[in-house]
Amino acid sequence: MKPVSSIIGTVSLMLSAIPLIACGAEESFGQREFRTRCAMCHGMTGRGDGWLAELLIKRPPPLTQLKRNSGGTFPRERIAQVIDGRTLIRSHGPREMPVWGTIYRSEIEATTGTRRGVREEDEVNISYRIQALIEYLVAIQE
Repeated sequence: MKPVSSIIGTVSLMLSAIPLIACGAEESFGQREFRTRCAMCHGMTGRGDGWLAELLIKRPPPLTQLKRNSGGTFPRERIAQVIDGRTLIRSHGPREMPVWGTIYRSEIEATTGTRRGVREEDEVNISYRIQALIEYLVAIQE
């Protein structure tokens, strides 16, 4: 018969692992951001098959091929510039993709009630959101 302290220790160890298991199943911030901001056009898997894709003039490209199409290196800076609106994709014609940097700024201004521009700490928040999206895109590369 095992001592009670050994059984309690084993049970405690098993129970402490439950949050770790649960965390593994949770979406990352970037994945949630992608699901709420991008999946309507790019699809839940990033293959350009979102429910809104058929209504666009040009179908969104598969985001799962960005690394492959850039010679095996994920183009982080270029993707950041596309997301925040600094770079337009000429082959797409008129820009249909929302400029998320601008939208994030507008949301912050609406939330804080300020019209004097976005504060430095808000810019950090915007940058974090864009980087989280990029990390998710890196994770779905085929």
